[in-house]
Amino acid sequence: MVCRGSINFKGSPVRVIAIVLSFLLLLPANAFACEYPRGPVFNLLAEWTKTCGHPLCGKIHIAEPSRLKESAKACDAPGWMSMREDIRATIVAGGAVLFGEVHDNPLHHDLRSRMGMSNFASVVMEQITTDKSEALDTFWRETSKNYKDGDIEKLKSLVDWQSGGWSKYNYDPLFLAILKGAQPIFAGDAPLETVKALAKSGESGIAAEDKTRLALDKPLGEKLDAASVTEIETAHCNAMPKEALGGMAFAQRYRDATLADGVLTAISKRGSTLLIAGNGHVRKDRGVAWYLGQRKPDLKTLSIQLIEVEEGKTEPGAYSPVDPAGNAAADYVIFTPRAERTDPCEAMKAKKPE
Repeated sequence: MVCRGSINFKGSPVRVIAIVLSFLLLLPANAFACEYPRGPVFNLLAEWTKTCGHPLCGKIHIAEPSRLKESAKACDAPGWMSMREDIRATIVAGGAVLFGEVHDNPLHHDLRSRMGMSNFASVVMEQITTDKSEALDTFWRETSKNYKDGDIEKLKSLVDWQSGGWSKYNYDPLFLAILKGAQPIFAGDAPLETVKALAKSGESGIAAEDKTRLALDKPLGEKLDAASVTEIETAHCNAMPKEALGGMAFAQRYRDATLADGVLTAISKRGSTLLIAGNGHVRKDRGVAWYLGQRKPDLKTLSIQLIEVEEGKTEPGAYSPVDPAGNAAADYVIFTPRAERTDPCEAMKAKKPE
């Protein structure tokens, strides 16, 4: 939510101390000791480990090896200890934690709702588009630090949640945690009509000044462009015409750049922020983090993906996203149970004429 008249707490010692204290209270006791972790997030991970039936469920994998903390190397849960320390450091530095998801997996929303939203100065959501920023302003002015039953429905109504296509997924745990933590929400994604138009026109559909402002004038490079096109083609069940893929890839770039813009706006107005977005958007190699790096190289960012386990696939590294050179495209991967769903490609094939 864009609070244009709000005070910017960034850099305030009082703000930093409050964030650190609240974060330490939320997380397990003896935060700097190597002991078996406890707390609301880890309790859920432990439950998945017991009930999921897959050896990776509930485990935290350090995808970027340099993230392993020296103090965590001898711990029973080094991934948890290292990730916790990285989140804390990112918050204190006024940076951005980019936390991914599979949209239709309710467990992903449940897990992040347990993080303690009050530790972040704001939350940016892919699920709310930038044309709803004024509605978010209005909502924040009316509900700031005064959460009431029914405010979730009020928020959904103001941002036209039903028409956005997100109502089929249960984001209520996240909304409840954000509202109880009195955190302003900032709009993240570009409006759907804009994305559709750019998917057809490609780069020619955006003004030069906007392209420069969003760092879209800086090329990803041939290999990353090709990887993006391949991902889009696969995501659409290899059913899209080849000639449409280039425009769709640029539209995806525009979305990532717009989400990065939302993150920078939130940080400039409030300080540290949490981005809630799909796993593809939080990639370090060509997602939001790449655009943040182009526009604000010194900004501290952390990329965490929630990835569903697959039967017979038990090596953590087999899941970790990498760039074309084999470098980690996320800092941490949290393994979760799979959501029940039908095969979307089967549905698409059924609609496709013979």
